[in-house]
Amino acid sequence: MEPINNVQYTSEPKSDESEAEGQFIMRVPEDRAETIHEAIRDGNVHKKLSIALKEDLRQGQVWLDGSMLYTKLVDLPSIVESYKTTDKKNFYKTADISQMLICTEKPEEIECKSSESEEEAANKQPQNDLYPHGITRPLKNVRRRRFRKKMLNNPEMPATDIAKELKWLLIADSQAMDVKYEIINELDSSDHSSV
Repeated sequence: MEPINNVQYTSEPKSDESEAEGQFIMRVPEDRAETIHEAIRDGNVHKKLSIALKEDLRQGQVWLDGSMLYTKLVDLPSIVESYKTTDKKNFYKTADISQMLICTEKPEEIECKSSESEEEAANKQPQNDLYPHGITRPLKNVRRRRFRKKMLNNPEMPATDIAKELKWLLIADSQAMDVKYEIINELDSSDHSSV
């Protein structure tokens, strides 16, 4: 394949990598979807559809019946199960789908921003690879709504928070100009309250 925009695309797997079978969802513009459906019905998908990814395996290009689309591979917020059947009665699970290939006419149309904080993203993976929505309309912004951080109901603080609070108290105490204290005897205070 020829380099496009000074980026070399490759369609052959590297010799040191083993090719694994997997499934993903491919989202294309509505006007191109019928072309893919016809190719599947006719059995010539390999002639009309070609996918080439960059080295990062996240961005690339799709050639569909001679025209090019820009594509990005994103991670879905939840796993989608796929099934197949031979007799329309018994269904067999074939895979767990966790990625979607989004195809657009222009590269800037692909936007994936997550609602997670910067620290979480640094520990996991880049934010722009996480798709914030599900595959249906009711799951819009599901990553933010359903998988947000939960507040701890446990009154105990984690050890790191206790250490930070103690350090702050010690620094504030060392910077104090004047220190006053009062000793209260619990027995004396209970006697005064009963009188």
